[in-house]
Amino acid sequence: MKAAEFTDIDIMRQCIQRLGDGGVFLVSGTQANPMTIGWGVIGRVWGRPVFQVLVRPSRHSFSLVEALGEFTVCIPDANHKQALALCGSRSGRELNKIEACGLSVSRSAHVGVPFITECVAHYECRVIHVNDVVNAALDPQIVADSYPAGDFHRVYFGEILGVYRH
Repeated sequence: MKAAEFTDIDIMRQCIQRLGDGGVFLVSGTQANPMTIGWGVIGRVWGRPVFQVLVRPSRHSFSLVEALGEFTVCIPDANHKQALALCGSRSGRELNKIEACGLSVSRSAHVGVPFITECVAHYECRVIHVNDVVNAALDPQIVADSYPAGDFHRVYFGEILGVYRH
């Protein structure tokens, strides 16, 4: 595993591509609960490198990120479609998704949340701000398309403490 600069465009490009094509793994909790996400933003806020991820309060990952205030974002290759499907449809409350997918985890350098070893790269993040998506402030079509049950996301602003290529 090799540390990369935040400005490593290849890792950012690969992450953004995967977000739009199958997703990436948001890993939370010290026992490594992966959840597939397809929405996220990489950029700079308050002069810091930040990865913004969205998590619904109904998800097991929500309570884990809330409790620890840290997460990793792991970028899979194209061979992980089945693992992404399982991690996007099953809850870590009822299943050890790492074991079910035949994945392994390794210790992160900067946070207490492990990363998925088989992924091609990962971001290590510490939550520096949260913001709840508010119905009244959101385009009505987005509400209709993405929130028919009213389960609005919380946006976590994770300061990127490390970026690693595997």
